[in-house]
Amino acid sequence: MPSKNRTTDRACLWKQPIVSFLLLFFVCPVNAVTVDAQVVDEDKSIVETIATTLDHLREEISQEYFELRYLSREELIGRKDNPAFFFITDAATFASLIDYGAWAVGAMKNPLAIDSSHTSGAAFVARKERSDITSLMDIKDKTIIGMSQAASLSTLIGLKELQRLFGSSFSPNDVKYTGAPVEKVIHQIIAGKGDVGIVDACLLERMEKDGNIPQGALKVISAKDSKDLKCKHSTELYPGWVLAASKPSNLLTAKERDLILQVTSALQTVPKLPGLMEWTEPADNSVVMTLLNDVEEQNKGKEHWENFLRKYFPWFIGFLGFLVLILVHSFYVSWLVRKRTSQLTASMKKAHDLQQEVNSEQEKISSMERAGIAAQLSSLIAHELQQPLNAITNFSRGLRIREERGNLREDVLRETLIKITEQSETAAKIVGKVRNYAKQRQSEHKILGVLSQLKASIQKFQQIKGKEIPIVLSGKEEYLVEADAMELDLVFYNLLKNAWEACKDQNEPQININVSASGRNVFIRFTDNGPRVNQGLVESMFVPGISTKSDGLGLGLSICRGLAEAHGGNLKAFLDEENRLVMELELPKISEIKERGE
Repeated sequence: MPSKNRTTDRACLWKQPIVSFLLLFFVCPVNAVTVDAQVVDEDKSIVETIATTLDHLREEISQEYFELRYLSREELIGRKDNPAFFFITDAATFASLIDYGAWAVGAMKNPLAIDSSHTSGAAFVARKERSDITSLMDIKDKTIIGMSQAASLSTLIGLKELQRLFGSSFSPNDVKYTGAPVEKVIHQIIAGKGDVGIVDACLLERMEKDGNIPQGALKVISAKDSKDLKCKHSTELYPGWVLAASKPSNLLTAKERDLILQVTSALQTVPKLPGLMEWTEPADNSVVMTLLNDVEEQNKGKEHWENFLRKYFPWFIGFLGFLVLILVHSFYVSWLVRKRTSQLTASMKKAHDLQQEVNSEQEKISSMERAGIAAQLSSLIAHELQQPLNAITNFSRGLRIREERGNLREDVLRETLIKITEQSETAAKIVGKVRNYAKQRQSEHKILGVLSQLKASIQKFQQIKGKEIPIVLSGKEEYLVEADAMELDLVFYNLLKNAWEACKDQNEPQININVSASGRNVFIRFTDNGPRVNQGLVESMFVPGISTKSDGLGLGLSICRGLAEAHGGNLKAFLDEENRLVMELELPKISEIKERGE
């Protein structure tokens, strides 16, 4: 801001009384002309343009003394009943003072603008990395920051653009206002305190050039490529600042008319310095008045309904509550009469029926439990032996085919026999495990690394399938759990088999396994790119006997969940954002198991 010493820089203050008197009489101007300027908290280029202009007027019209008073917008409007002869202000403030007889003598023009009618505009800015904000339609429901609805022309222009895009769904009250100066908006967007800022056109480039903000930190949204103003802006363009006379033109004296002509002429010769505005003929300010009226009408409409609701809402709620109480009371009385008239006979019948229903349900539950135990024990062998038996069959068939073709090498035979032996031992372990279940013996738990166990299970699964299956295993840490290796392998194998069955018919099938930890538990998630499923299938997935496969027993996931729970964990299924099935195995980390053991 210019120093306030400018208001006295030509004051005739002399040390010697006689010399002071002579200079006051012969040199100092007789008439003082007051110029009110709206410069408090305004843009640096505006403030410096006003200071340069006043210095030039004092030099060009030496017979008059131009006294500059620095005011805020509110102070300038507050002087509307007793204004200075000249005042300098923005187009929005000038539009509000036209009704008091003010009229424009000259207008500022941005050096990058074609004329004074296309000097002011608004730019919507956001941080450059915000890929979700590429056009003005993307800023709905975002946090918008502006300088001031009343004191900033660029904010008013931006609000008008938002009302045009979003209609009645947008209100100026939805915008957060920082107050002057407008540079605050830029700094708050950079600091992440808002999503989108409304600032003056050309401000972003000027702040970057002056080194006030980093180059390329912000971007202008929906920037217009306009020849009328050669800097980034997002809206239509409007007139800018004006130098105006406060006295109506039809009431001017001849001397005042002559002074205005001199000022108008002097404005055309104000030095054109870099970064400052230029003076030219006044523009039609009616578009700014229309802008103010549109924004004000939008505010009035919303404020009317807000005030109405604020005033009568308690009465409406009270009346609605009264009606609800009447209805509730009526229903209650009717229900109470019916209840008391039939209570004696209905209570005995209800007790009798309830006893019969309880006896029937208990019998069903006992029958189902007996059938379930027998079914699971018999099905466990059939289900879990399928894995090693399939592998033995595949390896045997491969040996037979090679032997028939005459290309069975001794090393291949030896390696395949070893694999058949391993699968036979696995089958024997499964049979032993089932015997343990029947005898209720404890599993053989030991410390295992989840990633290592997964890699071994994946390798075994691919060997059994006889081909390289695309499986992506992700996880940074080797979490330790205390588990039975064979039981854990059975769970992993079943989950891998189900995932492969779901996605194998895709063009590029893929199984993803992610290992992570949260708190005291390890989470192993199995996903695939198979078809999407519905919620009903997920809910019935662990019910024994229900399977989506024509040859399935519907026991695999039920058994897997039982094994997970036996390890102090859980197995659950849910849908992700794309309605694809996610199987999540949860196991306690070794520290958790130790704590429980203690």
